Amino acid sequence: MQFYVLGFISIDCGAEAGVKYTEQNLAIDYVSDADFINTGVIGIIASEELNRYDQRQLWRLRSFPEGKRNCYKISVTRGSKYLIRTIFVYGNYDGRNMAPKFDLLLGPNHWDTITTLNASNLVFMEIIHVPSLDYVQICLVNTDNGTPFITAIELRTLKNNTYVTQFGSLKSYRRCDLGSNRGYR
Repeated sequence: MQFYVLGFISIDCGAEAGVKYTEQNLAIDYVSDADFINTGVIGIIASEELNRYDQRQLWRLRSFPEGKRNCYKISVTRGSKYLIRTIFVYGNYDGRNMAPKFDLLLGPNHWDTITTLNASNLVFMEIIHVPSLDYVQICLVNTDNGTPFITAIELRTLKNNTYVTQFGSLKSYRRCDLGSNRGYR
């Protein structure tokens, strides 16, 4: 089962199975990641880090202390264009105060290396992707530099003429807002 609003798929990684809620600050509906993966361990960021983040989907995470590669499988519409965003907040959930470094893959392809600098550092990666299958896999790979984890996954459908590519991906390099007086995430 998936929870869609206006082409949005918003997954709170680490939320208990069956959880659905609306993040009031964003007016976006989130669901638990339990229907998308069957590995990993649920974690909660440290209490001293909780007050840094006012959005509920940033309070929990799923870590992967076992296995070299752990993958989410998310149903999508083949040939549609998606903005895929992954969010990572270490938050010293494990009490070790040792921010990890690990690889992020989209299917079998290397997307990026996730480097969290400290407990408070929020990292997010974005990619525009046109899937050739009716699902995407987002995988976290242990590179022996700490336990991989993920906080949230967001997919947004885009109009097919937004960025031109038949199949494949366009990785985000930088996003700039020139001239607006409103902040965006």
